[in-house]
Amino acid sequence: MPSLADVLLHTVDGVFAVDSDQRISFWNPACSQLLGISAEQAVGRPCSEVLKGRDPFGVPFCRPGCCVSRLGQGERAPQTFSLWTLDAKGERLPLSVSIILVPSHKNDMWTCVHLLRRDAATDPLEAIDWPVRHKRRPAARPPGRPAASAALAPLSGREQEIMELMAEGLSTKAISELLAIRPVTVRNHVQHIQQKLGVHSKLEAVAYMYRHNLIPKSTTTSTRTV
Repeated sequence: MPSLADVLLHTVDGVFAVDSDQRISFWNPACSQLLGISAEQAVGRPCSEVLKGRDPFGVPFCRPGCCVSRLGQGERAPQTFSLWTLDAKGERLPLSVSIILVPSHKNDMWTCVHLLRRDAATDPLEAIDWPVRHKRRPAARPPGRPAASAALAPLSGREQEIMELMAEGLSTKAISELLAIRPVTVRNHVQHIQQKLGVHSKLEAVAYMYRHNLIPKSTTTSTRTV
């Protein structure tokens, strides 16, 4: 079974991770292509120096001690929000940013994984309001303890099977051929999975499954040829 890092390394979304010191600890090739910054240039540096993101109104968002930095203690992560930065040509690059919290090797700490997609996809006012609303909230539940009101609908056997194949990196077409079902059926299952998990993409679904130990650790790396 590929690790979560393997999955993030090969995703088409730009992905980088930040440790508890706000330094970049992971930077995938898609992030290099999107921003024109290599992993060698990014890893080990403060994320605010590398991304230099601004909110939709041009106000600096990425800075030491930003609201996202507090997520390292397991505080509640935001929904997808909008930022913009400059690309390799110095041109404005609008981004849609999602945050995934992954348990860190340090006790009670979390690694903040940032998913970057080209083009802003959220309401600018909502994107600005999130840090303000976040300050008014009490600290979220302790890491690893789901809220009592957040009980998730269990995945069906077929949904669990598809999730495990997705975690192995198989495409929709490969999964459909392996399970002898139509691609549209796979996509429908994936949509239902995302709804049950409360996520917005396949990558977030896989990360959620890893984070909550819903992918069997006994599963070995796939040897399928599809």
